[in-house]
Amino acid sequence: MAEVICMPKLGFNMDEGQLVRWCKSVGEEVKKGDVLFEINTDKTTMPVESTDEGFLLKTMLEENEYAEVFTPIAVVGGKDENPEAVLQAYGGGESTSAEETPVVEAAPAEEKAAPQTEVAVGDLKLTPKAKRMIQEEGIDPQSLSSIEGTGYEGGITAKDIKASPLARKLADKTGVDLSTVTGTGVGGKVMKADVLEAKKTAEEPKAEPVSSCCSKKVASTVPYKGIRKIIGEKLAESKFTAPHLYFTDAIDTTNMTAFRKEMNEVSERKITVSDILVYAASKALTKYPGINTSLVDGNIITYESTNVGVAVAGDNGLIVPVIKNVQEKTLTKVSEENRDLVDRAKEGKLSPEEYSGGTFSISNLGMFGIGNFTAIINPPESAILSVSSVRKTPIVVEEDGEDKVVIRPMMNIQLTVDHRVIDGLLAAQFVAYLKELLENPLKILM
Repeated sequence: MAEVICMPKLGFNMDEGQLVRWCKSVGEEVKKGDVLFEINTDKTTMPVESTDEGFLLKTMLEENEYAEVFTPIAVVGGKDENPEAVLQAYGGGESTSAEETPVVEAAPAEEKAAPQTEVAVGDLKLTPKAKRMIQEEGIDPQSLSSIEGTGYEGGITAKDIKASPLARKLADKTGVDLSTVTGTGVGGKVMKADVLEAKKTAEEPKAEPVSSCCSKKVASTVPYKGIRKIIGEKLAESKFTAPHLYFTDAIDTTNMTAFRKEMNEVSERKITVSDILVYAASKALTKYPGINTSLVDGNIITYESTNVGVAVAGDNGLIVPVIKNVQEKTLTKVSEENRDLVDRAKEGKLSPEEYSGGTFSISNLGMFGIGNFTAIINPPESAILSVSSVRKTPIVVEEDGEDKVVIRPMMNIQLTVDHRVIDGLLAAQFVAYLKELLENPLKILM
């Protein structure tokens, strides 16, 4: 029996996937366990295996194109089966479908016969999730009649219904076309403020067109979607939901450099500054567990595990591979895992489990010569450490009771915390202890 292959959901926050490559051609035999295609999820490239045997009868998605999760993208079945009939039966509900498979709500016969002046739920092609959203939020079906659905066979998905009930009422009252409004809410949802801003913009006098001699030359245009959009939405949600508070200090790296040199003379693996930062952060988190927290569903969760993520700029965008349970490992083991994760992150070969589950993150731009920067918290974590480059800097030290100006290799660090969960005193104590560990790195091993 033929099987409809859908875009899989391989991550909790994954709403759509990009098809990178078909590993089988139409008409080619497919065995159970064969890699059928590869997709870009929210962070990495993943192979997807066939769960059935037969032949690849049809594909509905080109390479490098996007599709929402649970959207049919291929048909695998017997050589003589009709893929169009299979898809028709699938869309009609004769086979088991995922939650986002659209269904057609048919109006009663007597309603069909009478002329309709209003749009009812039964007149729209909705996914179950979209239908539930309409009922729960009291959305007028009439306001959805002009929406072009992005689901299977044009079905309207919950993602297509992108405005809050208050925004819809305000748009109806002011005459603002919601399809032209860019939402700033979670997942691009149009909020009341977005409608007000759109109305204000529409009422402003239009600027004179710029002459052709001053026009911009465009090098390229790419859709704001996929990994870049996911990163943007996630960080925007963090920045505008969690009140960020910042604590900055400078670290004298003289002893840390000497410590690294001694370690690398006896260690089988080369210890990097990143390895030391991860290990020191774990020790500081163990001493101050109030930093090792998350705010989830109204509860403040404090973790015993110190799962430290290290931000990496890979080919597919920013990704944060996580070293789990650092508190239970040696510095050499942390170095080994860190190198492996970073290398595979740059190649886009991490599994979702390897870039999730963090309790604290580090963003290190020191190797790029950045003097100072501010990192945004990676939700649902409550803190992130930004690390800048080492620079020779004149500082004042006390020697023999006198103040002297000396040149030392200094490195700026900045701790960003969610002030809903972490108070200033606790953050200051954490930074002070981390500074003590990095300036006296032997203490990290004690």
